[in-house]
Order: sequence, then C-alpha cells, then structure tokens
Amino acid sequence: MQTVREVERVRYGLPANAPFVDLKSIWTFAGLILLPPALSITLVAITWFHWYLKSRPPLFRTLYNLSAVLLATYAASAVLYVGLPAGAYPGLPVSWRGVAVVALAAAVRWFVNFGLIVAIILLSAPKTPAQEALGSFSNSLVEVTALCLGAITALVTVTDPWYIALILPLTLVLHRNLLLRQYEVAARTDAKTGLANAMHWSQLARDELVRAERDTTALGVLMLDLDHFKRVNDTLSHSTGDTVLRQIGRLLSETATGRTVAARLGGEEFLLVLPEIDAREAQLRCEELRLRVRGHDWSAVTHGLPVTTSIGVTTVTGGPHTVSDLLERADQHLYAAKRAGRDRVVGA
Repeated sequence: MQTVREVERVRYGLPANAPFVDLKSIWTFAGLILLPPALSITLVAITWFHWYLKSRPPLFRTLYNLSAVLLATYAASAVLYVGLPAGAYPGLPVSWRGVAVVALAAAVRWFVNFGLIVAIILLSAPKTPAQEALGSFSNSLVEVTALCLGAITALVTVTDPWYIALILPLTLVLHRNLLLRQYEVAARTDAKTGLANAMHWSQLARDELVRAERDTTALGVLMLDLDHFKRVNDTLSHSTGDTVLRQIGRLLSETATGRTVAARLGGEEFLLVLPEIDAREAQLRCEELRLRVRGHDWSAVTHGLPVTTSIGVTTVTGGPHTVSDLLERADQHLYAAKRAGRDRVVGA
C-alpha cells in the first residue's frame, strides 16, 4: 500500500464525476477470505483510516466510501460463510466449488459497493447522466481485476508469502494506469464546470463538421456570454461567480443531449455545437436556453442580482467550413447581441 500511496494521493486530488476505482480491495479482499468477518472488517477500517491520514481526501467522501466498502465486505463474508462447507471459512477454499464461492463473494462485494456509490451520486445530483454516474466499463473491469488479484494474494499468502513481491508490480501498474486515465479526463475537462474545455470541444466540433459535410446536414454553433458578469464578481465575490459558472455549466449539460457538446471557452463564455439543426431550430434552442438562464432561481446565489445571457449562433450546411470560421461568425453575432442591449439571441 505504501508503494502506491503517492499515486493514490494524486488520484484523490483529481476531479471525478463517476465512481472512484478503489484498488485497496486487492489487500482487503485477501483479508476477507483468510480472516474472520470481524477482523476483515477491522482491516478495511484500518486501511481506510491509514489512507485518509496519508492522502487527506474530503472527509464526507471518505466516510461514505468506507461505509459502502464495509457493507460490501460484510455481504461478501456472508456469501463465503453460507457457500463454503462448515469450518472452511475463514480460510482458503479448495476445489472448483470453493473457487466459485469466492468468485460469487467477489461479485457481491463489487455489486454492493458499486450500487451504493452510484446511488449517492444520483441522490446528491439527480440530473447526473446515467452513463456518467455508472462510470466506464473499463473502470469496472479494473475493479473486478483488483478483486481477482485479491483472491490470488490470499492464495499466495497461504502457500508462500514471498511471492507477494511479484504482485506488487502489477498493483503499481494498475494504479498508474488509472492515474493516466484520470489525467486524460482532466486534460479535456473544464475543472470549474465539468464541461468540455475549449481544446476538446474544438476536436469534437471538427468531427461534427466533417460529418455534416459528408452527410450534407446542417450544423449549428452557439456562443454564450454572461451579461455583466464582472458585476457579480465585484459586488458579491469571485466564489459567488464560480457558483454561477457551475450552475450555468449544469444548465448547459442538461441542454447537451445526444451529440450536442457543451464547453466552457474561458471566463464567462460558453460554447455549444448543435448537430443536424437548421437555422430556425437553432434560434429556438438558443431562445429556450436564454429564457431558462433568465428564469433560473438565482436568489440563493446572487441575492437579487439578475443573471442573463447574450447568445450568438450560426448554422451552416455542407462545406467546406472550419471550426474557426464558425466560431468567428458566432462571436460576431454574440457581440451584436451585446450591442443591441444584451439578454438576447442574434444570428442563425
């Protein structure tokens, strides 16, 4: 565990919008097989407490994750107790039946822990997309792999503990692989809003533009800017301004259905790419978004200070076009909306 402590400390510090893959199960699942339930649960608690002291993740997150793992561990120990012959648990079971029971216990431990984590994500943020709450299949596969390694660790511990040294490199590779994936997500995500950042959005917009030119379909690009946002920062605080940006990001995420992609360009400017949409539909979508921002309940955040948006939108059909061309046209329409008095849509 000390071998990967620094990697885990970095992983806990990165933003996460999905279940966090916990690789401590390599060691705690081995303990679950070899130790009585009370001791295996104690091992989990001690492991998490040690991790908290070393990594200092948010306390509420640690407590909930620990509770989920403890319940999952207890459920898995019940499977081992019921499924194995009398006197065989705790201990390393033999025969194909023993392996099957251990596999079932691993599945139950994963399912209970995963289900509880997804449940709290959806309860705390009901509008989180299901795919985002569930996380990627590859992450779930890594967690299952960690449980399999835990069973192998139990086997090695009973037969010859010195072979555990051969498991350590695999553990380190798994941890670094997950860290790399989190870096990849962080590199294309705006940390403040959770939307795509400008670079990642440009790549996705280029892909949609190529598709639109190939299929001769329409494509829209929306550029949104918060009106008088500096007044929010100066009058209230930059922290309040960040809260406004996050809520705008949430509103845009709810708007970005299908292949629609939302991004934060920087400051108080946001982008949307709207595939397969004509000028009239784009205008209606923008107007709906403008009214939604204006009608949002900002009272608890801005204490009466209004939050409105100016939107510039452009649409094209066929090609050739570039993303830079579309951004420039949307930007011109955006500034036309500001010159016309703000809180309006111009373009399309």
